[in-house]
Formats: sequence, C-alpha cells, structure tokens
Amino acid sequence: MSLLQRPTPRRKRAADRSASAKVNRDVRAQLLRLDRIDSQLRAAWVQTAFKDRSLERQLDALTTTGIDWLRGVIAEHGWPGHKLVGASAAAAAWRLVQHAECAITFQRRCLRLLRDAAKRGDVPIEQVAYLTDVVRMREGKKQLYGTKFRKVKGEFVPYPIERPDTVDVRREALNLPPLEVYARRIRRHFLPT
Repeated sequence: MSLLQRPTPRRKRAADRSASAKVNRDVRAQLLRLDRIDSQLRAAWVQTAFKDRSLERQLDALTTTGIDWLRGVIAEHGWPGHKLVGASAAAAAWRLVQHAECAITFQRRCLRLLRDAAKRGDVPIEQVAYLTDVVRMREGKKQLYGTKFRKVKGEFVPYPIERPDTVDVRREALNLPPLEVYARRIRRHFLPT
C-alpha cells in the first residue's frame, strides 16, 4: 500500500490478516482494549458537550495508564506499527498519543518514531499530520495542518494555523482532504443537525 493511499476498511482488515503471523498479539490486544474503552468514554463525553468532569477524569486516568504502558512497549519494540500490531491497533497507539497530556518530550519522540514508520510504510502518512499539530500546539506554536478544532460561539473552528493560505498544499502532501472538507466533517460529527 502506498504511503499516500488512504486505507479502506477492507484493506485495513487485509493488512491486519496478512501481518497476523508476525504481530505481537499481547500488545495488539491491549491497544485495542484501551482504544475501545477510550472510544466509549470519549463518545459519552462528546454527548455532554465536554462538560462532564467525571468522564473527563476517567479519560485522563485511562490515557495516563495507557501512556505509561506504551512507554514500555516503545522501549522494547519501537513504534507499534502495522507490522508489530496490525493496522487497527497501530491506529489505536497513534490516537492514544494524540489524546495524551503526557510529557511533551515523549510526544516529540513518538512523532519522530511515527514519521520514521510512515517513511517505511508501517503507518499511514496522515497520522503524522495529526500528531505534528498536537506537538506544535503544546509547544505554543500554530498548527500546520489544521487537524485540531475548538468551539467558538457555538461553531467548531480550527485552532490558529501557520500560513493558512498554504494549509491545503500541506494537507494534500500528507494525503488529507482540503481543510474546508475536513471542517464540514468535524462540524457534522460534533454539531449534528
């Protein structure tokens, strides 16, 4: 699969099956479990318009525990990409690091590992854009790809973007749709009519 090709669910399942003989089943299972719980908690939190502090604390605790565990996985195996854990679990690792409020040095390290994995074709290149924006924003910089949004006066808008006039060029280079298309998806998901 090309780095610039968005995996379809069928391709992801096929990639997971073809790699299944080599995957670390324990790491894969734990990543999928963490992701499943995170997804359930996050969906409930979205339904409360991000106001339920109990759900937020549960998400924070889950993420902190997951990151502590992921540090050990990375120390032992490197980035958990498709070859190690399959496509679904590799995406779960990426989401975990994105949602984490862990040490910025760890997120930077994960970004470097993710970039290397994308160059090898072990993860989709799009994942690099999302984690890049997370790291830049935590460093007090503007995002490059416009992947992160916030609610302003009842509408979801991107956090500030560096050189916004060329954001779609950068997005296209990492196989992302134009910002306006992505923004419509975000708004439909978080502000359904």
